[in-house]
Amino acid sequence: MSISVVAQPMTEYLFSLYGTPVRYITSSSRLAAPVEELLRHFRRDAIEEATPLTVRFHAVQDRAEIPLTLSPAARHLASGTDVAAEGRPADDLPYVVSQDGGRLLIDFAEAGLFMIEGAYGRAEGYLLKPERMPTNLIEYLFHLTLVELLRRRELYTIHATALEWQGRGILIPGNSGRGKTTSFISLLRAGYRYVSDDHPLIRDAGGHVELLPFPIKINVTEETIAFFPELRHAPEHVLQRQPGFHKRGFYAEELYRTEIGACCRPAVVLFPKVVDAPQSHLERLPKTRALQLVLPQALLVYDQEVARREFHVWAKLVQQADCYRLHFGRDLLDLPQLITPLLEQVHS
Repeated sequence: MSISVVAQPMTEYLFSLYGTPVRYITSSSRLAAPVEELLRHFRRDAIEEATPLTVRFHAVQDRAEIPLTLSPAARHLASGTDVAAEGRPADDLPYVVSQDGGRLLIDFAEAGLFMIEGAYGRAEGYLLKPERMPTNLIEYLFHLTLVELLRRRELYTIHATALEWQGRGILIPGNSGRGKTTSFISLLRAGYRYVSDDHPLIRDAGGHVELLPFPIKINVTEETIAFFPELRHAPEHVLQRQPGFHKRGFYAEELYRTEIGACCRPAVVLFPKVVDAPQSHLERLPKTRALQLVLPQALLVYDQEVARREFHVWAKLVQQADCYRLHFGRDLLDLPQLITPLLEQVHS
């Protein structure tokens, strides 16, 4: 028996991310709900700016319904798998990226086709059978599209967790399995304020780089849950299982006495590495090495000028912050005792 989506009128959802207005338009409630959750802290009833970024997502049942086609002049830019953030349900999703004049087309095969016109601040996405997709995948595809538009407004993101403590920012980049989220939760439960679990925003504020909150649901593996008593004993409605996704998710404010952090300057960047040792310790990193570790955590850039500006931001970040390799031992609950003195030494 085939599943059909009941057509609905086009609905507009308005958001504002640090002065950058965003319009999201869709006729599908299935495509609306994950985006509203992702950007729930940025929702607006109205936006005054004349040139908002505009994203339209359409639900289709067959690729023949997608009106996007490549011209003979289109150039192949990239292809592969594992384009999604680590641990996301799109990890093995094949993709092909093409440049067709001023359009960037990303073909996700069975997931759909996306067209981004960065110079005009707009994008169209056609998702195949979204009623069968995990909501995390819909969220990811929207976030990928939004990030490509935001970087044209000089708002950048990175695969990292981030916190704020007394006006000082701490950034923890890294791939899955390196202790990134475990480090983050250890600091969060000690009173650090929540900035983002996986998508903090970064912008060049002139004299320094600024860290901007992007609060989303915190996703944790069963291994991470086992470390923390409050996670092990959290009720099911708080620490939620997510269909089609091996991690469980919760909102920081439902488990910890925390607030969303303030916009701040990143003072410390930690690159965690789990080690079999009783105690954690820090290794100061040269700036060149820190930059080498940061760059793979930024998303791919296909526009040369945008890539140049973004590289400048990441270089500026590691120049202004103290950068360390965190050798993360078995004393994970005592991590704040190691990290807080670093921040106390930094002038706001």
